[in-house]
Amino acid sequence: MAIHAFLIVDLQAEFDVPAELVKKIIARSKEFPLRIFTQFINPPGTLFHRKMDRHGCEPGAPGTALLIPPKKDDLVLEKIGYGLRTEQIERIRARDVNEVTVAGVDTDACVLGVMFSLWDHRIDCHIEPDLCWSSTGLHQDALKIAFEQFGR
Repeated sequence: MAIHAFLIVDLQAEFDVPAELVKKIIARSKEFPLRIFTQFINPPGTLFHRKMDRHGCEPGAPGTALLIPPKKDDLVLEKIGYGLRTEQIERIRARDVNEVTVAGVDTDACVLGVMFSLWDHRIDCHIEPDLCWSSTGLHQDALKIAFEQFGR
């Protein structure tokens, strides 16, 4: 039986996520049979280090901690870039997921990156505009892209 999952992108201690957003995501996540978390890990030598001078979320650093503790049946996917790798998509498919509602941070970066990964692997995805946030101020622009590329 196909599952509609809730995917929470990079909701981690490193990022200054509004507390109210975390509460809303927790509440909404209870409506889904499966929660999938992405967790950004930034090992030395990545393009984030070399090109953007971003050194947070190194392996084992406190900033990698998820703001919502995963439960036993939740799926947690560590990622080192904006999107998901093929083997991570296969882990999602192994749970019979065919549709995903996406929430999290940053709307203009990892949220869109994850959505493009899902779409490219033929998993239908929808963004929850009120459950996403961007530290860059590009949230509304990113929503325009998401609606244009993935529908409403």
